[in-house]
Amino acid sequence: MFLGSIMNRIFVNLAAILPSGIFAYSYLREWIGAVFFKEEILLQASNPEAPYYHSSLDLYLWNTLTFGLIFFGIFVTAIYAAIKKKEGLVFLCFVLSMIGVFLIMFNGAFK
Repeated sequence: MFLGSIMNRIFVNLAAILPSGIFAYSYLREWIGAVFFKEEILLQASNPEAPYYHSSLDLYLWNTLTFGLIFFGIFVTAIYAAIKKKEGLVFLCFVLSMIGVFLIMFNGAFK
């Protein structure tokens, strides 16, 4: 019983921290590379299957920054909650992270 409780806490902590951290890193890395280091962004404006934000570089960068900051906020909150052992807040961060992933997929579905 006790071991299951510890494993559950560890799993929820990791499930709240890792996805939000990975998404925050990837989105903010893309934005920082494009804005500060002038890395080339390959937009698919001519592709009819591409999402709407591929129509302009500004829209793409705004979209990338927005999702990066959302996931960064969830990541920082999840780490804080894990350190302070606030299980309810950790679980909320997990749920918000999964909703964020859903929003990314939903946002990419618009043509």
